[in-house]
Amino acid sequence: MSVPRPSPGGTRGVVLAAGRGTRLGGITATVPKPLVPVLNRPLVAWIVEDLAASDITQVVFNLHHLAPAMETWARTAPIDGVRLASVTEDRLTGPAGGLVAVLDHLSGAEHVVVVSGDACTTVDFGEVVRTHHRRGAAMTVVTQVVDDPRPFGQVDIDPDGWITGMVRDPSRRLPSGMISTGMYVVSPKALDVLSDLRGTAPDLDFDRHLVPELLRRGSAVAACETSAYWNDVGVPQALLSASLHLLGTDRLDRAARLCMDAPADAAAEVWCEGSHPAVMGTVSGRVLLGEGVRVPAGSRIEGPAVLGAGTTLVEGTVLRRSITMPGTQLLAGTFEDAVLFGQGEEAGS
Repeated sequence: MSVPRPSPGGTRGVVLAAGRGTRLGGITATVPKPLVPVLNRPLVAWIVEDLAASDITQVVFNLHHLAPAMETWARTAPIDGVRLASVTEDRLTGPAGGLVAVLDHLSGAEHVVVVSGDACTTVDFGEVVRTHHRRGAAMTVVTQVVDDPRPFGQVDIDPDGWITGMVRDPSRRLPSGMISTGMYVVSPKALDVLSDLRGTAPDLDFDRHLVPELLRRGSAVAACETSAYWNDVGVPQALLSASLHLLGTDRLDRAARLCMDAPADAAAEVWCEGSHPAVMGTVSGRVLLGEGVRVPAGSRIEGPAVLGAGTTLVEGTVLRRSITMPGTQLLAGTFEDAVLFGQGEEAGS
């Protein structure tokens, strides 16, 4: 994808979008992870809209797996006021390596907001940038305290909120319980250090390479702890959890409209996109139905649930607390707490 270089200054966004997303199973065999739908919209659309809401008007992606699909989305994405660009990598180079790949698009930027392409979040990026600027950090890591930090990059901080070290080791657990969310604000000084690290590791990482090198050189790295919603949707259960959580938030208003005349139980709340879906079966709870969904007589949906465009149920299908990818074809049977695609296949099974 070729676009003019952005004008200097201001804050720019980077979405790391190169990974294969293999933990999502068959879903990402044909769909790049950033285009996997959340509330029936590509995850990356939510990310770019949130960056735009923080007055970021220039966003660049690093690409590799299924790059043409991402390039097509970037050309046609209806996100007003945002210039999108991309750089395709010949091979995967790690998260920080992805940032290295797009450095030419970041010349002159005052700050760069970096977001992992599998981050489903409601964080206020503008507030994170303001915190970064106020503290005068070379780099700011958006952090969150979680019950089990071991699967993530763990963060060690001092009493003033400055990062003193990071650990990525599932066998260790730091006392803080604080992790990196894969979202950062990076200053030109940190970008210079990152450029120096180019080629020093085949899979350049923020936790294992950039942050330690900044600390070694005496540069300040800040933690910006957030209580906003965040989930790494790189595995099916996380994707399910994020989708059903956001179904209960005001994000639903941005994705669909309340369907007043769909047959349902009295307690049901049916939301839909596009033309009115064919609902002849029973619906209960809060449910989002994509364009062209078919719910025939004798089928049942028990919300919360999200059905992707073109999903088809048959008589005897029961769908409970689940989500479906676009075009999913479900046979008779009960599907519960599942992420479904294709011919009723369950992701991760």
